[in-house]
Amino acid sequence: MRINVRKTEVTKVCEDAPPMRITMNGDPISEVSSLKYLEATFNAEALCDEEKKTRLAPARERMEKSDPLWRSRAISPPQIERLIQTLVWPIVIYGAEAWTLSKDLRCSIEAFEMQCYRKSIKISYTEHVTNETVLERVDHQNRKLLAMVKTRKLKYFGHISR
Repeated sequence: MRINVRKTEVTKVCEDAPPMRITMNGDPISEVSSLKYLEATFNAEALCDEEKKTRLAPARERMEKSDPLWRSRAISPPQIERLIQTLVWPIVIYGAEAWTLSKDLRCSIEAFEMQCYRKSIKISYTEHVTNETVLERVDHQNRKLLAMVKTRKLKYFGHISR
C-alpha cells in the first residue's frame, strides 16, 4: 500500500499546540485547520458546527422533495413516521459517532425531529401547537432522534475501547 503525500493532510485537535511538522520519506505533509474524512468534517476545535450544517441541509431538502408523500392520504401517520425514520433520519445521523454533542447541536437535532413530526401530521407553521401536543399526536412520550445519536456514539465508544 502506498500513501500519496500530496493528497494526505493532517489536522490537530488542540487549540494551543504548535504547528506540526510531519514528513513521509522526506516529503512534508500539509497541515490543515479542518479536513473531510468519509463525508464528515473534522476541525481543530472538535466542534461540529460545519457538520451540523452539512447533515441537516440535505435532510431538510429530502423532507421538501418528499412533500407529496407526506401529504398523501393513502399512507397512515405511523407509516409516514417509519418512512421519515428510514428515508430522512439516516441523512442526519451519518457520522454522528464523531460528533461533539454541544447544547446547540442537541437543540438543532431536536428541532429537526419536531419539524419532521409536524410535517408528518400536517401541522402548518402558522398554527400554534406545542411540542408536547405534537408528540402526543404521533404517540410518542419522548424524542427518538437524539437518543439514536447518543446510542450510536456509545456503541462506537464501546467498539473503540474493546
